[in-house]
Amino acid sequence: MTTFYAKHDRSHQDPPDWGEMPKRPGLYLSLSHGRDFPQQTMRQRGFAGPKIGPLLYVQTHYAQRVSLPFANRRDAKRFFPTTTLTLNLLEVIEGTLVYGDKCYGNWDVCYIAAELCLPK
Repeated sequence: MTTFYAKHDRSHQDPPDWGEMPKRPGLYLSLSHGRDFPQQTMRQRGFAGPKIGPLLYVQTHYAQRVSLPFANRRDAKRFFPTTTLTLNLLEVIEGTLVYGDKCYGNWDVCYIAAELCLPK
């Protein structure tokens, strides 16, 4: 797990190009290197995806699906609008993680500290 610290801390690590930060601190699944379909030829790194969370943990099952347990349904519904559960699954297809109608070639589990969150 990678923790990113506020800029004034000399031991900080700059976050990769992940797009917009969330409004609340916590554990997130950050999706990046987005594409429209798994076999799409990539000339660059692709687009930044969402930061899904905050999560209780992230679990990968046999490199084929990823479990995302949320602490409550309200948070789960922000990312999975039709869900009635706090546990949601994402599938890995041809080496990409599928979320919505997009595929992501890279995903990271990270703790995003309050100092890096967007103002509420």
